Amino acid sequence: MTVAPVVLADSATRAAILDVEERRRRALLEVDLDTLRDLYDDSLIHTHAPGLTHTKAQLLEHIATRAPYKGATRGELTIRVIGGVAVMTGRLINRLGSPDGSERTVAGQVIQVLRRCEDGAWRFVSFQMTPDGEHVWAPTAEEKAGLDRIAQEEQQ
Repeated sequence: MTVAPVVLADSATRAAILDVEERRRRALLEVDLDTLRDLYDDSLIHTHAPGLTHTKAQLLEHIATRAPYKGATRGELTIRVIGGVAVMTGRLINRLGSPDGSERTVAGQVIQVLRRCEDGAWRFVSFQMTPDGEHVWAPTAEEKAGLDRIAQEEQQ
């Protein structure tokens, strides 16, 4: 058995995956179901910040009937590649509509997994958002440096 190393995405792979992510972001805001259908693998599992988990079909129905996405801002993204799989991690700030017509903001860290398909396209197979929450421990020096970087990105 050959074991694939975990490496940072090269510039071409990084650009391709960032393009797929931008297309996903725009399609969510525009409720472009055809684009989302193409970007999401049939095996997609999408777990929202509050823990609600959708399959591809359920997520498309959710987007079509609720059009919840009003804005989405990404922070710095790290993309690691393991063979034909990419793991993208980073910050996401979503502006979302609510059933009562109000809007709310949900921010946190996201893990997205994409696979390289037979046609050469990258497609999302997994999404998990962990919303910002209470931190009971003071940050370590390394954590503080990361938090400072996030705060600077959000001010830009």
